[in-house]
Amino acid sequence: MSMPPPPPAAMIAPVRESMTLDEKLARLEAELDAALRMEHLDDAARVRLFRAEAITDRLLEERPPVAWLARGYEVEANLRQLQSLADRIVAELRREEPEAMIREDILRLRREVGQLRPALAMPGGGALPVPLDSLLAGVPPDSTGVTVTEGARGE
Repeated sequence: MSMPPPPPAAMIAPVRESMTLDEKLARLEAELDAALRMEHLDDAARVRLFRAEAITDRLLEERPPVAWLARGYEVEANLRQLQSLADRIVAELRREEPEAMIREDILRLRREVGQLRPALAMPGGGALPVPLDSLLAGVPPDSTGVTVTEGARGE
């Protein structure tokens, strides 16, 4: 690794605990946009990306406004995916991966954040999905009477 790890999120994330999730996501968008506007991923762009990653580390500090998005996806899982992608971008920067590949991931993260913000503004989806064991409780056991054996020669 040619670069040292970035400082802790609380030191560099331009967010406060009192900010709403949407405000934090807006800050994340701003950092990603600023990095993408730069011609190269130089030191200034890296600082923006480290800030963006630090913001993603702080997205789960409070409960989201809804547990499930109307499109049927859990908000916390979506936030963790944003964290994971931001972590990957920082790892790619530290490994000095090709800039084109890193930019693709930055664009993907920017797109995901851009889709999440309006989805959070909509009323949440239905209740949590029914656990699989509850669904299967209403299904009768297999009644075909098929038995699986090793066969006559034990194959």
